[in-house]
Amino acid sequence: MRSSGASVSSGPREHWPPAPIPANTTVGYVAVAVAEHHQAVFEFLSQIQSDPGLRAQLNEVCTADEVSAIAAARGVSFPAAALLELFERCNEAPIARSGLMDEKLIRVYLRRESLL
Repeated sequence: MRSSGASVSSGPREHWPPAPIPANTTVGYVAVAVAEHHQAVFEFLSQIQSDPGLRAQLNEVCTADEVSAIAAARGVSFPAAALLELFERCNEAPIARSGLMDEKLIRVYLRRESLL
């Protein structure tokens, strides 16, 4: 008696593990872009402790989008997603409570060597 279901082929299998992706592919460009965004984030974060006005301004916001907008207004550009990734890697919540964004950002900045 034959089954009407799909049969399992005993043909050639894909190679495992797959071959590594060459460095000159899009993935390589993405990794470089992410590293550049992280550098920009840390460039901006380095200003917090020495600039009381910036610190006060950051404490008025709660999201990475708002931090990114403040950075852009000060001439440092990075996507909010880059900051969100760093928050995640530092086990920080993606949103800060009112008045605490500066402390969250300083904690991320202090871990910069392990994050780059």
